[in-house]
Amino acid sequence: MRDVVFEWYVPRVPDRKQQLIKAVIVFFVDAYFFAAIMLIPDLILAAVGFFLFRSWKIEYEYEYVSGDLTISKIIHKSKRKELFRGSRAEITGIERGRAARTGCAARDFTSNRANAPALTVFAGGEMLYVEPNDQFEEEMKRYYRF
Repeated sequence: MRDVVFEWYVPRVPDRKQQLIKAVIVFFVDAYFFAAIMLIPDLILAAVGFFLFRSWKIEYEYEYVSGDLTISKIIHKSKRKELFRGSRAEITGIERGRAARTGCAARDFTSNRANAPALTVFAGGEMLYVEPNDQFEEEMKRYYRF
């Protein structure tokens, strides 16, 4: 039996809201150097920012092994959480891009980059947005039209 194994990572890019929060916190931390009265708010914001920014460093790991797809989230390269596990038999369809269907819960496992290619995988009543690599796409073309 020929086993098929693919594994790849996709780092997530902070969205506009997260970038704005980071800019505001950095502004107040920088203000410390210019105004001593800002010391207390700066220390509070620096502590909040430190822990908040660490939790924003997210990577998604996709593993496809002989028909089983596993998606995990890696936070700051130290904590791993399995988000999805399913077999090819549970996948009902695949579409290119980010499809929208009513009655399906959408889960986004992409990098959040503007021009990143995405596939919508329909599995178990859910829509999973993933960023495929070429090998995964070729394997899925064997079983699904998209």
